Amino acid sequence: MTDTAKNTTALFGEKSETRYEAFLEMALAAEQVWVLKDDEGCLIVTSGDEECLPVWPSEDAAAACAIADWKGLEPLAVSLVDWMEKWLPGMEKDDRVVAVFPNLAGESLVVSASELYAELDA
Repeated sequence: MTDTAKNTTALFGEKSETRYEAFLEMALAAEQVWVLKDDEGCLIVTSGDEECLPVWPSEDAAAACAIADWKGLEPLAVSLVDWMEKWLPGMEKDDRVVAVFPNLAGESLVVSASELYAELDA
């Protein structure tokens, strides 16, 4: 495991707010985000009455979460340009939200696609 991977997965122990801030910083630096997918498409989870797309700042963090109910899913890189120009507007249109940098227990901050867009565009 690389030092970056160790640093990314070490963030799983931090509060959701800390992981959110780290996600913003790392996604902007790497110019990409990571989701989990299988042959059927990308992982969408339900939280209450909301459909959420979990997203991570690194391949290692996404892969580490491919356990339990998410076992067998694979990380998929999405360029930041595609994320901001296609994914986030589409999610906003479909009334889906983003679960930002879930930890191994699935805990994360959940934000609207437009809110995350604004944060990344700032």
